[in-house]
Amino acid sequence: MGTYKEVIDFLFQQFPSYQNKGRKAYKVGLDNIISMCNIVGNPHENLKTIHIAGTNGKGTVSNYLTNIYQKNGYKVGTFTSPHLIDFRERITINGKWIAEEAIIQFYKKYHRDVEHLKPSFFEWSTALAFHYFKTQKTDINIIETGLGGRLDSTNVIQPLLSIITTISLDHREFLGDNIYSIAKEKAGIIKEKTPVLLGSDIKETFPVFQEIAKEKNAPLYQTENSSSFNSTLPKYLLQNWETAKNAVSILEKDFPATFKNKPENYITIKGRWQIAQESPKVVLDVGHNEQGVNSIVNQLSNESFHQLHIVMGFSSEKEIGKIGKLFPENAQYYITKSTNERSVDPILIKEHLKSEHISCFEKHQEAIEAVQKSANKDDFILICGSVFLIGDVLRDFF
Repeated sequence: MGTYKEVIDFLFQQFPSYQNKGRKAYKVGLDNIISMCNIVGNPHENLKTIHIAGTNGKGTVSNYLTNIYQKNGYKVGTFTSPHLIDFRERITINGKWIAEEAIIQFYKKYHRDVEHLKPSFFEWSTALAFHYFKTQKTDINIIETGLGGRLDSTNVIQPLLSIITTISLDHREFLGDNIYSIAKEKAGIIKEKTPVLLGSDIKETFPVFQEIAKEKNAPLYQTENSSSFNSTLPKYLLQNWETAKNAVSILEKDFPATFKNKPENYITIKGRWQIAQESPKVVLDVGHNEQGVNSIVNQLSNESFHQLHIVMGFSSEKEIGKIGKLFPENAQYYITKSTNERSVDPILIKEHLKSEHISCFEKHQEAIEAVQKSANKDDFILICGSVFLIGDVLRDFF
């Protein structure tokens, strides 16, 4: 097994992947990742890290911090998930994807030693990321949780700062059936005497974090939104910018950095209100839960257009009923599926939309081709939903 494709295909087949299998791939507890890290030399113990959890916003806060520190001359490792097109997107240094050869070599060196653990794909990916950052001698590392926080594979690190971006009802099957249970799981990344920063939207569950931070003797900060600058970015991206700015300020002694208060200069992540085309305007966004969809629908009120077209597709575990009610009635809908095996049947999504103009497509290519034929230059096309759908569309069309 000598090629990158062979290794990645094998790992997706051999090890359960949440990206493909959902709940079946979720493993409770840190025993596996602790054992894996022991086998590969506990690389995380030598890394300086920022740990980021939250329902939404992890990706953009990670991206802002990566770019701020990179522009200040630091060598920045970043671990995020899931990927849009290629697995290597998950593990980057200064924005550059991990080399295929590094993945192949890690697999060849350790796969027999960890085989008995039957690790999940995320556990395997986490150990790989830690090992890669250590060997590449990064200065600072932005580590994003996969699900939750307390039992997430990344929670073996001892960060310089913990960040919780937002809290809303998502992944209830793993994290609890109410917002307080979810908050408690996310708060599991708070470490003893380690500062923790909350996003500005965390209000109802603030006492949960306050109590745990007090127990851990962890200094607690919360982002305050500012209106002192102009930006064309959506509100939710500006809120994430404020969180990133606060994080840099908290770590000023360890990692001094200067930057302009222009978030557009520091965002390179794809699939977050990404303008893929200007005429007609095409925007891609991975908003896929109630909080995320509400944010992007609110942003539509700031846009000018003749007709709104929405291409969408979701993963099966999402609460389609609640999400569907958030979308406007006056849009034309093109409901489809991603290539991911967890993609929900478009007919099921259709039942929860109020519009009279709904078309269903089994393949995302058909949906995109249909909207391209229908839309005029003054129209607006929103492509949203699962990360997998956005990845498919980026790969095939943009």
